[in-house]
Amino acid sequence: MSFLKKNTDFTSGEHISIISAECYFQGTLNVQGSLRVDGRLNGSVDNARHIVVGAEGSVEGDLSAAAIIVSGKVKGNICADELDVLSTADIKGDIRAGKIIVEEGATLNGMVVVAPIEAKEETKIKK
Repeated sequence: MSFLKKNTDFTSGEHISIISAECYFQGTLNVQGSLRVDGRLNGSVDNARHIVVGAEGSVEGDLSAAAIIVSGKVKGNICADELDVLSTADIKGDIRAGKIIVEEGATLNGMVVVAPIEAKEETKIKK
């Protein structure tokens, strides 16, 4: 994923939002660019391009983005075209992804559906 590559061009105009380790945010975020969560987020994220939940990051809410990388904790549903679940990840919730990679050691607790996501309306997992 280009979001994490060393040669990423940050002058391209893509907006990157960060919830740092010292931050706590409560509410729904509508992110058009990319989001990195290293702190605590209690709420949902919609329409993001990329979401990264860092190893110390914690999200309690639903995530929806083109590409998501989780190495921290997520308690909520995840919907993405591409999902990378790293070895330190702890996910409690349903997952729908076009592609998924799960590293050994990750914890998943929920239903996982791997199928192409064709329309924006289909990106939400119904509770």
